[in-house]
Amino acid sequence: MIWLETISIRTAGIIEAGKVFEICRQMFQSIADDKLLKLTVFCNARYATDISIHLQWKSDSGSGSILGRELSSVLEDLGLISHALWIEQEEVIDHHGVLETGSSKMDTNLKKP
Repeated sequence: MIWLETISIRTAGIIEAGKVFEICRQMFQSIADDKLLKLTVFCNARYATDISIHLQWKSDSGSGSILGRELSSVLEDLGLISHALWIEQEEVIDHHGVLETGSSKMDTNLKKP
């Protein structure tokens, strides 16, 4: 199963935001987990103090990863934290509003505004 762990942080200032990036860099270099597919760090387009860390895993999600919990704990002192788990769905909605589930298709009557 593919799942995504997101850790979002709103830091008090640009100095704290820089510390978040440094902590992510250090933790990523110390990872020895082959179940981690990708670690990506995003910064809000308008507010450099809003950062979102995405950890993409291939395993059972359970209650999140040890890395995610440790990262959240370390970052707590730098700002407000939101830690969430997202599970990839097998169903995909294409640009015609058709819901595909494996080999079957179903019209969902979705309309673009």
